Amino acid sequence: MELSVLREGKALIYVPDTRKAKISEGIIEPSHLSVFYNPVMVFNRDLSIIALNSFINMYWPGKELVAIDPLSATGVRGIRYSLELNNLSKVIINDIDKNSYNIMVKNIELNRLKNIEAYNREANALMRSLKYEQGQPINIIDLDPFGSVLPFIDTSISIASKGTLLALTATDLAVLGGSKYMAAKRKYRVNLINTKHYREIAIRVLLAFIAYVSASYDKVIKPLMSYSVDHYARVYLLIDRGAKRSEEMLNKNIGYFKYENGLIMDCHDSNCLGPIWVGEIGDIKFIEELLNKLSNFSYIESFMRSEKFIKTYLDEMKIQQYFHQRLDTICQNQKTNMPSLTKFISSLEEIGYKSYKSTFSDVGFRSNAPHDVLIELCRKLK
Repeated sequence: MELSVLREGKALIYVPDTRKAKISEGIIEPSHLSVFYNPVMVFNRDLSIIALNSFINMYWPGKELVAIDPLSATGVRGIRYSLELNNLSKVIINDIDKNSYNIMVKNIELNRLKNIEAYNREANALMRSLKYEQGQPINIIDLDPFGSVLPFIDTSISIASKGTLLALTATDLAVLGGSKYMAAKRKYRVNLINTKHYREIAIRVLLAFIAYVSASYDKVIKPLMSYSVDHYARVYLLIDRGAKRSEEMLNKNIGYFKYENGLIMDCHDSNCLGPIWVGEIGDIKFIEELLNKLSNFSYIESFMRSEKFIKTYLDEMKIQQYFHQRLDTICQNQKTNMPSLTKFISSLEEIGYKSYKSTFSDVGFRSNAPHDVLIELCRKLK
């Protein structure tokens, strides 16, 4: 297998020779490489570095931690964690594919790392073995699979302890977001319909599913950051323990929604869709910590995108109790032309309502304005 060397973050990484990869619209098709490597996910990995740094500073300052990336492919994520984060005494990377394992070993040697271990195991089997056979405490679990994250959620929750960070990437947005609603019902036990609001719905379906799994282990999740961009959803969850607290988590944060007049709304009648997570999807203090420490990561490739995203996301989370809405679906439902989003938001602010752009859509926003106000303003500004 011919290899190329790429730089990502502070890491040098061997990847399969990308000159022989299938290219679609100028982008490498990672599934056509002999070992999976996706350059589109650099933003995901860059933001993960920033997020894990904030997690360590806020919840485990000065402590030596262990992180695992059990679906590693080339090992780029775990290797970057080893190089770019402090306080990690051990990083465990793994892949069931033998070619991937061989490249991971080469990448460890290339970066001269001493605090990283590579395995060639099935991911669930490895995680359970580390926890229940070797007694290895795991402080950070990062799952970024090729395909659905669903097969790995139960094991991840079972091995997580109080204070563990669970980071998950889900690429099955068509299922989680409702366009494949029968698959959503079968896999995630949720009733959905297809809407353009699929990104936030996907996040809230995923969080609800993880919450139910967590409660079955008498564990609790606290979302620190949940977002959806490109082709995936990503969540960062702080794990806690307690049977009573897990019951309270479900009672407080699991609910239903409906879709009317181009708007996503809370629902308490027979037309409800769900269940979904209706609680907070991001922690303000955590996001502020990301922004405060962002200058330490000016070397990352996606620095400008990360800065813009975090600033927008922080504003949006100030009124996260309201669903994000899409200006196009509201105006389309009213059969009116869509005004500019900037003008629409400023008009809401002029009449006394809070409103911010949303990271979930280029035409998305969050506002505490009543639905009839949003509809009327759309008509007025046409």
